[in-house]
Amino acid sequence: MPFAKHSLHKPSRPAATFLLSAAWTVLSLLSASELSQLVPAMWTDFVREVVAALLLAGGFYALARVWVPELRPLSSLGFVRRPGIAGEIGRGVALGWGIAIALVLPALLTGNLSMQFLFNGPTLLRTLLSVAVLFVFALVVQLVLAGLPLQTLVKASSPGWAAAAVIFVVTMLAITGTASQGRTLPVMVLAASIFVTGFLRTRALWFSLGVQLGWSVVLQILFGFNSPYTPVTFGFIQSGSDGPVWLTGGPFGPEASLVTVLVLVVALVVVFRLTKEYAWHYTWQPLEGAGRPMDVAPPAEHQREEKRQAAAAPLIQIGGLQAPQIPYSEPRDPA
Repeated sequence: MPFAKHSLHKPSRPAATFLLSAAWTVLSLLSASELSQLVPAMWTDFVREVVAALLLAGGFYALARVWVPELRPLSSLGFVRRPGIAGEIGRGVALGWGIAIALVLPALLTGNLSMQFLFNGPTLLRTLLSVAVLFVFALVVQLVLAGLPLQTLVKASSPGWAAAAVIFVVTMLAITGTASQGRTLPVMVLAASIFVTGFLRTRALWFSLGVQLGWSVVLQILFGFNSPYTPVTFGFIQSGSDGPVWLTGGPFGPEASLVTVLVLVVALVVVFRLTKEYAWHYTWQPLEGAGRPMDVAPPAEHQREEKRQAAAAPLIQIGGLQAPQIPYSEPRDPA
């Protein structure tokens, strides 16, 4: 388990591990973005996400081996090997599928949904490439949100404070990095809350990874919508929606609507219900005493009394003397 108890000899080690892993996260994302510019435009997103995933996984693995010797390196990435992994992923995919359908329903029910079907060779190649990009992108997002930095924060503080810190960072990034903060900020914060909560409730990436894959693949590949939060995708279906932006998202896609905020709030509650069993098995920690063993010397009077008893003459027990034996005889008959 990634959160097994272990002792850190130096109090500054959790802070140092967090700073190193956070710095490596930023460096990996920047390096992947620069390297992706060296390939043709069609492969830019795929190369960027693959390079970022490899750098993040490799860096976290090495940091875990060096700085957290009692933490299994694969666990530092969130890939905890245990029974029932398929069930965890399946529950996550089901929730992500439900989120995508709920986002499309307003445009569908109001008649503002338009779809275009394209079936040819180039479209097939782009569809397969888009699925691969979404998969690797989901892996990168989960490694950033629930990888070694979050686990180090949990060890240094508590799951609640660690989750709050991650959500705060996501909020700051959304504020400073987006032009349409009114639409993107609530969705990014709620999505990050769902992923982080799913990880902290299960202590693994399987559930959260399933949620993101089900959400993005269904919405972008099966329904054909683009998302402002993920790489641009192409599929057999290309969709658009009209109507009020607050209801359908309009040209920005369903994730820009007010309905998305409501759907994600409900999804966050559902996460707690779906992960109740996993939280029972994987988040419980046995209580450990915080005191130190102490050997208290007896009072001086007790020590003097023990010395007097040890120095006193020993009692001599006389043995070998027994009471005289009176022979037993049968009583006589008076007749």
